Amino acid sequence: MRFNLDVPVERRQLKAKPAIKLQLEFPPPPTALEASRDWQARSADLLKAMRPGRVPEPVRLTLIYGERPGRRDLDHLIGPVVALLVRHALIDSDHRGILREVRARWGACRGVEITIEPAGAP
Repeated sequence: MRFNLDVPVERRQLKAKPAIKLQLEFPPPPTALEASRDWQARSADLLKAMRPGRVPEPVRLTLIYGERPGRRDLDHLIGPVVALLVRHALIDSDHRGILREVRARWGACRGVEITIEPAGAP
């Protein structure tokens, strides 16, 4: 038997924008669950206050993480940011039809700088 698990979800109406630039606090490591919940709550409050809108699908995501002392892996820092963007409807989803490209790098900034742009035709 096959089941269709695609359930339509009604999202609040957010104004579509051609591109969005955000700056958030540096995300904690995914293994620090309490710190991760606190970061998500603070970031959610900031996003609600900013009301940045959304970028229509498909999108290209650029993440620039501020240099910090210690060992960190970029691949572990991407997931929490993408999940936050999906949860607050800045992007429609994180599957390959929507999130076409993710660029992550270290740079001279505080926290994480996020740029969401249209990706063009897949």
